[in-house]
Amino acid sequence: MAYGKKEEPIFFNDKQMRQFVADGYVIFKPDVPGEVHKVVHEKLKFMEEEEFNCGNNVLPRVPEMDRVLNSPEVRGALISVLGPGYIEHPDRHSHFIPPGREPVPVAQKCHQDGYTPLARQRQHYPRFARIMYYPQDSPVEIGPTHLIPGSYGHKLLPEEDRQKAVPIAGEAGTVSISHFDIGHGAGINKINKPRAMIKFIYARAEEPSEPSWDCQDRAWRNPEQFETPHNLNLMWSHIWDWLCGKKDRYESFRASNADSMKGALDALNANDLDTRISAMHSVATSVDLSAIPTLIERLNCDLQWERLTAIYTLGALGQPAVDPLVTALKDSANGEAGDPTNEIWNENSILMNDASFALAAIGEPSLDPLIRLLEDSSEWVRINAAFALGEMDSTAAKAVPALTRCLDDASHCVVRTATEALGTIKQHSEEFLPSLGRLLKMGRPEWQTIIRRDWSPYDQVRVNAALAFARLGKDASSAEEILIDKLADPNGYVAAFVLDALRRIGTPLAMESAMAYLMSRRWDESIRIGRLY
Repeated sequence: MAYGKKEEPIFFNDKQMRQFVADGYVIFKPDVPGEVHKVVHEKLKFMEEEEFNCGNNVLPRVPEMDRVLNSPEVRGALISVLGPGYIEHPDRHSHFIPPGREPVPVAQKCHQDGYTPLARQRQHYPRFARIMYYPQDSPVEIGPTHLIPGSYGHKLLPEEDRQKAVPIAGEAGTVSISHFDIGHGAGINKINKPRAMIKFIYARAEEPSEPSWDCQDRAWRNPEQFETPHNLNLMWSHIWDWLCGKKDRYESFRASNADSMKGALDALNANDLDTRISAMHSVATSVDLSAIPTLIERLNCDLQWERLTAIYTLGALGQPAVDPLVTALKDSANGEAGDPTNEIWNENSILMNDASFALAAIGEPSLDPLIRLLEDSSEWVRINAAFALGEMDSTAAKAVPALTRCLDDASHCVVRTATEALGTIKQHSEEFLPSLGRLLKMGRPEWQTIIRRDWSPYDQVRVNAALAFARLGKDASSAEEILIDKLADPNGYVAAFVLDALRRIGTPLAMESAMAYLMSRRWDESIRIGRLY
C-alpha cells in the first residue's frame, strides 16, 4: 500500500455536481484493482463473524480500504463537494447484512443519520458528506442502501417520500458520495451472500470561494434528468451559487429569466403541489412582497418540498422579509414540545426553525437583527440565531464578538451552536480562541450528566470545539499547547479532531506531538491468534 505522493484527483464535472445538488448524491466507481475489494470483503466478513464490529476503528482494522479512499476518484469527489482541505470525520462504520435476516421494507428503515451520539443541527449547504463503499457486487437483490433523492433538506421523512428511495446498486468497488442529511435505509438481502457496506464521513473546512470541481459553467442549470420528485430550481440554484463562492446566492436564479406565473399569489393556495412551488418561484422572480405572510405560514409544515421552496423564496425577497421572519422565530419559542416540525431540542436530530434558514438565506440584511437575537431571553431563539449566523459564513464576521459571548452561556445547546458558527465564520479568531480553548479544558458541572449513548453534553461541547480548531488550521496555532494536551481526551472524536488541528497547524512541535500520538497507537496487522510477535 502506497503512503507517499498521491495521484492527481479526478474532479466532478458540471453534470455530476448538478446531480449532487439536485438529488443529493452521485454514484461512481474508482479505478482500484478488484483484488483489493476481495481482501476488504474477506476481512470484514471475518471481523463480523469471528470478532466484533470495530465501529470507528474499522479503517485501521481493514487498512486496504485506504486504496479506495485515497483513489483519485474518491478524493476528487470529496474536493468537488467539500472543497480542498476537507476534514476526515472519525465516525466510520461497517454495515454488514448476512443472508436470512428477517426482511423489513426499505421505506420502513429509511432514516437520516446523526453525526455523533449527540446531535448537531441539520444543514442544507453541503458542509458534511458521506462516502459509502461496497467491496462486493451489490445488485438490488443483495440489499444495497437506498437513498431518497433530494431529501437532504427534510426535517422528517414522509411516507410518500420514503416510497421513492432508490438503490445504490453496482459491482464490487462501487462508491457513492451523498449529502450527509439525505434520507436512506438498507435494502433486503434476498440472496445467500453477505452484504457489506462501509460508510465514511467528511466535513468541509473552508467557505467556498470558487468552484472546487471541473467547472465550465458557473450558472446554475437544472439537470436534464433528476430523481427528486419536484423542481426545486430556486433552492438548487441558491446552493449552487454558494458552492461557486458567489456573494449573491440568487445570481443564477435572477439570470435565468424565469417566467412569472400569472396570478401567482392566488396559485400559492392551489391544490397541486407543483403549482404551488411554481407560484413561489414566480413570487421570487417578481419580488411580490404581498406573499410574505403566506410564505411564512408554509415554513415548518409537513410538506417538505413546499417548506424548502418557501424558505428560499423568502430569502430571495430579502430585506422586507427580515422583520416578519424575526417575529416568526421568536414566536417559535412557544411551540409545543413533541411536535417533530417544531422541536425545541432533540438529541437525536436538532431541527432548526425554518425562519432561521430563511434569515440566513437573505444574508447581510439579517445580520444586525440576528446579532440582537443572541441576547434574547429564549434559549431556542438564541440557538436559532447562532445557527443562522454560522450559515452566513464570513458575511457574519461582525457577529464574532456576540457569538464569543455566547460561549459563556449557561445552555450547552447555545454553546454548541455558537461554537459551530464560529468555526464556520472563521474570522477574527483571535477574539474567540481563548474561550474556545477553555471549553476544551473545563465545562459546567451540569453538562457532565450522561444523556445518550454514554455521551454527556460536555462530550459534544468538546467535539464541536475540536472541530472548530481543525477548521481554523494555522489560525489556531496560539492554542497549540492546549491541543497537544487534549490528544489524551477520553473522547475519541475530540482526540481525532485535535490531531487534525495539529497537523494543519504544522509547526515542528505540533507535528512531533501528532506523530508521538500515532506511534503509540500503531496497529500491527501481522498479529493474530497464535502469533504475538
